Amino acid sequence: MALTPVARYYSRWDLDNHDGRVALYSAANVTLDNRVYTNPEEFQVIVEMLRYEKPLWFDTDTKHLRTGFGATGEPVGEEGN
Repeated sequence: MALTPVARYYSRWDLDNHDGRVALYSAANVTLDNRVYTNPEEFQVIVEMLRYEKPLWFDTDTKHLRTGFGATGEPVGEEGN
C-alpha cells in the first residue's frame, strides 16, 4: 500500500452541471487525485472527510482516501489493560 499524506485540497460543486470536483494535493504540490462526483451525497461525504478528519492519506495503489493513524498501520484507540 502506497500512502501519501494529503496536504491540501480543492473542492467545488457546480450548480449548473450538478457535479462536484475534488482535487487532492501532496505537500510537494503534486496532484494525488482529481475527480468529478455526480452524486451530491458522495461529494458531501468526501468534502466532510477532508474538512474534519486528520490526518488524511491517499492510497495511490487503490485510489482511495484514507483517514487516521490506522492508515499507516499505527495503533488507534485506547489500549486495554
